[in-house]
Amino acid sequence: MTYKHFNNETTRSSVLRAVADTENEASWNRFFDLYAGFIYSIARSKGLKPEDADDIVQIVFTDLARTMPTFRYDRAKGKFRSYLAGLVSWRVMDRLRFGKRDAELKADFMEEVRSAGVDGDDAFAEREWQATAMEEALRRMKPEVRPEHYAAFIASAVEGQDTETVRRLYGLSRDSLYQIRKRLTTKLKEIATVVLAEMDAPGVPDPRS
Repeated sequence: MTYKHFNNETTRSSVLRAVADTENEASWNRFFDLYAGFIYSIARSKGLKPEDADDIVQIVFTDLARTMPTFRYDRAKGKFRSYLAGLVSWRVMDRLRFGKRDAELKADFMEEVRSAGVDGDDAFAEREWQATAMEEALRRMKPEVRPEHYAAFIASAVEGQDTETVRRLYGLSRDSLYQIRKRLTTKLKEIATVVLAEMDAPGVPDPRS
């Protein structure tokens, strides 16, 4: 699979303006990087066009920002991935079919999501959650390794180009390419484990900090 990091700077800026929390910009950027790609993928899977899915990213982050003073993630009620995918699903339905719904109905819907998962889309959400973590892990790994090694790893291990093509393109022996793949695969898995732990225990930016 080729991982494509969702990194829309226009959306990021819009989110910061919406939450009026530019003093906490670093925390919001980190929060955005962890979850924006997942939110976008879930929205696209519901049939939205790219520009509409982008709007959902902004809306969901704004929803989260508005709940900051009282937001407390309760792991006992389910995975944060299910909660977040449920929130996306609600906003997509709101956009496609229902228009505005009252707060009580939304609360009932979100309670169902927490207790039962996300409709029949839980497997898709899980795959996208893992892919989002891998995207972020790749982003974090890139500055920690030699650029040519990173490029060879992406071409070979991520994009799936054949060994001989990658070897010739980057001037590597077969053994060197093997060692690069082995070393960076191990490193990527270690970083991805950390990223998944962060995603599963959301550190939601506190506007009071």
